[in-house]
Amino acid sequence: MRTLLPLLAVVLACGSAPEPPRLDTVVPARADYGTVTRVRLGGHFAPELRVDLDSDAPPTLENQFQVLVGGEDVRDVRFLSREVLEATLPAHLPPGRHDLTVTDARGQRTTLSGGFEVVDRDVHRLVFVTSMRSAHTGEWSEPIRIELRDGEDRPSPTSRPRTVRLTSDSATGRFTPLGGGEPLAVMELTLAPGESGGNLIYRDTTPGYHTLEGSSLGLPPITQTVAVGQLGPPDQVRFTRLPLAPLQAGTPVALALEVLDATGGPAALPLTGVRVELRTDAPSGGLARTLDEPFHPALTLLLGRTEGRLPLVYRDTRVATQVRLSAHAINRDTLATLRPDDQRLSVVPGPTRRFEVLREHMGPARVGEPEPFTLQAVDAWDNPTDYTGPVLLGTQPTDADFTPGALALVDGRASFTALFRQARPQSLGVWDPHQPEVRGTSAPLGVSPGPPVRLRVTDVEGPVRAGEPFALTLEALDRFGHRAQTPLSVTLAAPGVPKGALSPTTSGTFVGTTTLRVTLTAAVRETHLVLEEESGEGPPGLSATTGGFTVRPGPTRRLLVEDTPVAPTAGGAFPVRLSAVDAWGNPTEDVHDLTLGTEGPEDLGLTPTRFASFQGTAHVSVTLTRAHVPTRLTVEAGGVKGQQAKAFTVQAGPFAGYALTGPACITETDHWSLGVMARDAWGNRVPGYTGKARLSVAPRGTPSPGETAPFVSGRTWLQLSLNEIRAPRTGVTLTARDTADADKQGTLDLSLQTSCP
Repeated sequence: MRTLLPLLAVVLACGSAPEPPRLDTVVPARADYGTVTRVRLGGHFAPELRVDLDSDAPPTLENQFQVLVGGEDVRDVRFLSREVLEATLPAHLPPGRHDLTVTDARGQRTTLSGGFEVVDRDVHRLVFVTSMRSAHTGEWSEPIRIELRDGEDRPSPTSRPRTVRLTSDSATGRFTPLGGGEPLAVMELTLAPGESGGNLIYRDTTPGYHTLEGSSLGLPPITQTVAVGQLGPPDQVRFTRLPLAPLQAGTPVALALEVLDATGGPAALPLTGVRVELRTDAPSGGLARTLDEPFHPALTLLLGRTEGRLPLVYRDTRVATQVRLSAHAINRDTLATLRPDDQRLSVVPGPTRRFEVLREHMGPARVGEPEPFTLQAVDAWDNPTDYTGPVLLGTQPTDADFTPGALALVDGRASFTALFRQARPQSLGVWDPHQPEVRGTSAPLGVSPGPPVRLRVTDVEGPVRAGEPFALTLEALDRFGHRAQTPLSVTLAAPGVPKGALSPTTSGTFVGTTTLRVTLTAAVRETHLVLEEESGEGPPGLSATTGGFTVRPGPTRRLLVEDTPVAPTAGGAFPVRLSAVDAWGNPTEDVHDLTLGTEGPEDLGLTPTRFASFQGTAHVSVTLTRAHVPTRLTVEAGGVKGQQAKAFTVQAGPFAGYALTGPACITETDHWSLGVMARDAWGNRVPGYTGKARLSVAPRGTPSPGETAPFVSGRTWLQLSLNEIRAPRTGVTLTARDTADADKQGTLDLSLQTSCP
């Protein structure tokens, strides 16, 4: 008899012990909140084999893996292979990252931290899933569903409890959840986590088109229209939800157009719909179905079966005491005309959005002169408003001295005068101190300078050089320091400067400013420029004066030698004035080494002939030893030359002796001509000498005659012979002595021969 053994569980593995499980990946690794997700877990998973020892059947694979996600047990875990498990993750996992843990039959586990992410889709809006519903008076409507939607318009389950609030604009409207409940005027529908919407029904005892509104915290409210009544055939169209107060210009106002039956309640629209024509008689008014559409003065619309109430938007941008709106409609099934409707609206200005700044004068504005302006408050559509209160004023660019800085508007208007002190293009700005964005700006205004009240001239950066022009900037300024635009002309003068040495002497006509190239040709130690407005026969005009400055001479262009007024005496020093001058005759400051000379080929015995380190002008003493020759003194330095304008003659010096002239060879019988000239110490003939000379011969001999006749113009000639001397004889000296002063004499060496060649 075979022993019966119990079923044993053994682990078949390639080794001594099975490896622990390992979890590496999760695919997909994320899912939207509220979604049941089937995932595959990748890694290494060693299953157990169950073997029945009393049976010949092969071993069976037991799936004994447990999967936890975020601490919650996962259902429907399947073993696909040693590398893959499959599991279904629940839909109610909260948003965020969750750990996944796999535990095998031996209790060994592995965890993938944050391995799976649940993404909470943002709830963007509420929607009524149903379109406009209708109901008979006092009866419950068809089911109405309201849902949360994400950005792609898909139902979006909420991840936390959310309350949806439902109201009706009808005082008799009531709500209840689908399936029953207490009728409520205001119903709060609570959605649990994981829910995306709910169903309800509506009932109303008041016939008409009623608007249901749904809202939830953080979401924009939504509306839906419900028609309650007998719903007879269409009989008339009527504007509803008309504003009780006048419209503000530019502000859209919500209206509604309803199609009514004969009882005045909602009508049942025909299959082909109702054609509606809407018009306004306001040239600036317009109608549109939504704010996103353009506004038109006339609209033609087709209302389908679910559009018994037509929401409208009306906007008018101009103020009007009465605006007419009209509605006409045709039943397209029967082509019957429905009773039309006309309504009257009034339009008032909107809130003040800006200020109009208008200048009253057309001519140019000038600084310092009052400029009249008118200020008007207007709305965004240029309608005058009745703004009353203070406003601030200023300029762009900023004029710190502009006035006034503020004023008050009454009934949206004010008149004032503005005073500008900056000459430049400017705009006058106005703004509300409490709402700085409410402002206005005038048209650009060119503000011109005022009349000139003073002249301003730049100082001369001296010293300047004679003959070299320098820049002088002259400005005619108004009382605020702006360059005036009035044409002016000024004269120029320089005290202490000779007439003709200043140019120009007039600026010519200029406007605002001018730059003059001024030249002074006279060197002066100190002067200044005086500029005066040419005012004709009237009183003295504007004037300006530069600071003092020096005019230095220019470079040396000429050398001057003063004429010698009195004929000098040979050998006697006489003064001469020398000058180194520039092109305009000013003694220069250059230092020269001068060379002095005389005109002509002869050496006139001039001393000295050089003067070192000469500068400007000096009197020098010179001496000439050659007389009776007309000449002029010359001077030269560095290639620059000069000379006296008039020639002069040097007079002979005092009588100092005689100069005798005769033949070199004479005979005993000759009567030869002897010339005797009275001379000074330098050998010059003394024309004023009129004395006589006594003649003698040495070593022996007697001249005949022995005395000369009186000299004429310092000269005398006589026929002379020598007695008591025999030829030949050389070295005979003839001596002439002044009869009045024997020390003043002259000699002539003669050769006495028997015959002369």
